[in-house]
Amino acid sequence: MEILSASEDGIRFLGFVGAFDTPEVEPFNAHVDSAIDEQHFKVCINVGQMTFINSTALGSLIRAQKKLKQYGGDLAVAELQGFAVQVFRTLGIDRKVKCFGTETEAVEYLRSVGSEGIGVDGEIQVAFSFSDAAQSNVAGGDPRMAKMKSIGEQGLSFQWENLEGLDAEKMFTAGAPIKVRFQLPLYHESHTFQAEGSVANSEVTAGSRVLVQVRFAGLRDVEKRAIQQYVKDIRYLKGEIG
Repeated sequence: MEILSASEDGIRFLGFVGAFDTPEVEPFNAHVDSAIDEQHFKVCINVGQMTFINSTALGSLIRAQKKLKQYGGDLAVAELQGFAVQVFRTLGIDRKVKCFGTETEAVEYLRSVGSEGIGVDGEIQVAFSFSDAAQSNVAGGDPRMAKMKSIGEQGLSFQWENLEGLDAEKMFTAGAPIKVRFQLPLYHESHTFQAEGSVANSEVTAGSRVLVQVRFAGLRDVEKRAIQQYVKDIRYLKGEIG
């Protein structure tokens, strides 16, 4: 079997041409390992030209998916047809691995994988402030400090200790403009990211804590790329360690 390979927008595309039999498992695994090494944690496999697949090869798909998920990614199969449809359904593979009729659908799914970002360990601080009077009248004009809980290219979440008993619902009204400042020590020892955004949602949790999700609206391209790389790096490290 020939395995075609290409990459675009963080997704590794593999095309199977011919019979996916036991001898092809090792080359397939090498393609997956290469994708991970290049920090492509999402793999789209086009099986439109695959003529056969045996049980060993099926097992390799499951193992590859499990490995990619350790890095926050996933595997999707596109153009499943003919005998392969019956095999996947009979064994329940299609309930384990996402299967799509077209490559476009598979890519759309893979792009959604990991969009929520990564959880943040440690004590990374986020300074936040408001520009609209409705929020500033409650929170005051000075920035307040919170603890970062997650970050991704689309936004971040933080946990704020509402020790003064302020009206959190008014402060964090969905859609309210918000400014955030933060550092990512594992990215750079001193660089400070500054972004404008909006409150996506908020939730009052145990005690006086408020969990807030912020969606970025104004983030410089260079900083967006830096966050993308940071998220990839952390996912890779966690995948290697875990």
